[in-house]
Amino acid sequence: MPGIPRTASGRPLVTAACVILLAVVAAVAARADDPPLDSLQQAVVESLASTPRTTPAEIFDAVLRASEVEAAAATEEWLGRFVAAVDAAGEKKLDLLADVGDGVDAAALNRLERLLRTRDPAVSRVVSAIRAAARLRRRDPRRLAEAVKNLRSDSPAIRTAAADDLARAREDALPVLVPLLESTAAADVRSRQAARDLIAMLGDDARQPLLDWLASDSIEHWPGVIEALDICGARDIETFLLGPASVDDAPPQVRDAAVRVLARRAATRGEPRDVALPSRDVVEATIADRLDRVLGLEGLPVVDTLCLEPLGDPAAAAATLGGSVTGLVERLVWNAKAGRFDRVRMPPRAARAREALHLARDLVAIGASDPRAVNLALVARMESLLVTAGDPAGIPPQELRAVLAGPDGFTAETAADVLDVAAEHGLWEAAAGAAAALAPPQGARAAAPLAPAVRKALVRALAIPDAGLQFTVARTLALAAGDPPYAGSSRVLDTLMYAATSTGIDRAVVAHPDTAVVDALATGVSRFGYEPVRVSTGREAIFAAREQADTVLVLVAARIATPSALETVQFLQQQGLGDAPAVLVVVDPLDDDGRGCFLTQLLLKFRDLHGMAIVDRLDSMFEPVIDEQTGSVTMPPRFPDMLAQAVGPRAVDPASREAARLTRLARGREALALLAQLSRRGWDVRPAATTALAALTTEELYDPAVSLLATLGRPEAQGALAIEAERADLPAALRQQALSAFASSVGRHGVLLDCGQVRGVAARYTLADGASRDAPGDILEVLETADRKNRPAPPDASFTRPTR
Repeated sequence: MPGIPRTASGRPLVTAACVILLAVVAAVAARADDPPLDSLQQAVVESLASTPRTTPAEIFDAVLRASEVEAAAATEEWLGRFVAAVDAAGEKKLDLLADVGDGVDAAALNRLERLLRTRDPAVSRVVSAIRAAARLRRRDPRRLAEAVKNLRSDSPAIRTAAADDLARAREDALPVLVPLLESTAAADVRSRQAARDLIAMLGDDARQPLLDWLASDSIEHWPGVIEALDICGARDIETFLLGPASVDDAPPQVRDAAVRVLARRAATRGEPRDVALPSRDVVEATIADRLDRVLGLEGLPVVDTLCLEPLGDPAAAAATLGGSVTGLVERLVWNAKAGRFDRVRMPPRAARAREALHLARDLVAIGASDPRAVNLALVARMESLLVTAGDPAGIPPQELRAVLAGPDGFTAETAADVLDVAAEHGLWEAAAGAAAALAPPQGARAAAPLAPAVRKALVRALAIPDAGLQFTVARTLALAAGDPPYAGSSRVLDTLMYAATSTGIDRAVVAHPDTAVVDALATGVSRFGYEPVRVSTGREAIFAAREQADTVLVLVAARIATPSALETVQFLQQQGLGDAPAVLVVVDPLDDDGRGCFLTQLLLKFRDLHGMAIVDRLDSMFEPVIDEQTGSVTMPPRFPDMLAQAVGPRAVDPASREAARLTRLARGREALALLAQLSRRGWDVRPAATTALAALTTEELYDPAVSLLATLGRPEAQGALAIEAERADLPAALRQQALSAFASSVGRHGVLLDCGQVRGVAARYTLADGASRDAPGDILEVLETADRKNRPAPPDASFTRPTR
């Protein structure tokens, strides 16, 4: 029977596993600080030592027996012997690992890994190698095909061995078991019954892979898949069978199989047969109701890996949750080309999108016409697109409109309805995608202003507390809603000006009435890359947090006043613009005095609030604990773990923070460009002058900032451009941009500089020499050109055109 799968060159697919095993051989020595063994542990260790063990299977049995009594040193020693025995097996080492993995239950391997993980991290990789070798051999297509062939054998022993191999393969055996259900040959009666028994043993574990297979284009296998769904007793599958049973152009064998299973399950519930396949309207409503639930929070699956240990290293945040800060779930995805299931680890949102898209396809297949069902299907399609493509800002509007094309094609009213439905379900990215579809293509202008109903839907979305959605909606309104005034036009400007405040630096507001404590907390958060802003009252903290889009963290003293800590946190979490920042309520060292019950009362006050945590301000919060004897770090700073507990690992993961920083910076750059465009169209954006002046200090924002200042008819804006054009510390390219913007401002609004500023430029030009005269000379040339252009002609001037 075939062994471990191999590549075309003959190399095993898990060769790397053996290389990892060698790392453990040297780490088998007992430690001096191991606790003494009790009588039971000593008896087991002595019994294992007295029994000769030579084969890898026998040695690994000793490993498991030692781990059962938690004799760590003995377990580690036997594991070293096992690694040496496997390494000496040569070409058979991978088959030996697979044999061990097949003969050991998962609980024993988990116990072994937990016992030795702290002694040697390489043990985890050894256990993973054992699992991988066993799993790869179980799902080997040749091995599975051989087992199916042996199910037809006349020998009971061969049939039993084949059934045992297929049972160990579990869900990976479904691709060879489902075709047996489809067979009608008399010779396959015995193997068909064996396949039914094996599928029934899988139970609810077969539901997800079979539903994924049913959502694929492998229509020829749908009858067997539908039958397998019923055999395994999977829960809650009737809704997924209504589509195949109701589609008019479905193959007869598919429709018959679905109707048969629905009738069988209806009879089990004691219902008549006609209830099993209701009318088309009822089918449409049933699938839509199920899709409505899937798109909600209850449709998100639980992640496979939970973070149960303190998060000391921010860089390990993703690894702690299995590879992603959002957590991952394992799904078996049908690979039609290979004829097998691929195990894919994906975010919970992606898993939900796959199930939602399955239901959406059923609604489209049955020709759903109810607006609610159509809108839900379009939301599912948009969510599926954004899960794979990412931010809707990077997707052309034409592609978004293709996804939102309903039975009558794409219309702005349909996109507005999809926006409302996505917002109701908390799908902010899908809502942003619907809003982005209403915007004109890059560099183009809207053919006509949006209809009032569509504009109102977009304005409603501006109240949703999500920075990405707010910015996308404001951008669409600015480009396609027409000229103001209209209801919500002022919020468009507020949203764009708020986004323009970003400079791409994580900002933390520190609020405490004691100046010394404020300085200490500010120093602490600055160690983790935050730019601190110091305030002393709750009111100042609220306004400081709302001042810039880069505010991602607020530290508030538990005893702060005007307003109280609870009121301050509530105000911070009700941001009118942007995302609500994470909040850490800081207690003083004496606040945990049990007699005063202050900490208890604080916990009760904040028990219903999310996105915040109560922390102390001890030295170990921001600095590592150092052993005075050895100088080694005994405990990392607790700040990353406390922040991750408050708002999730994404807040401390370096990659996630960098991505969020770049996203805010890109929005700030585009917001400045949009404000300049609106100013040229006649919108009053003069309040954005302060924001544009602040953006001059950020190189990435320099170009759109000077372009915005050039459109503002304000003296301070024109004066700032003149100063920037003379700055010797600026690169020549940036000075040229400032000079061009200054010339544009003068040409648009005239000379707004006062006499003192003009005399200063002239004085610097007079006193300078050589190349240093170029910058003030360029400014004077712009001013002189404007003066000549705007100077009225004398009455006796000659005609500039011939009189003939």
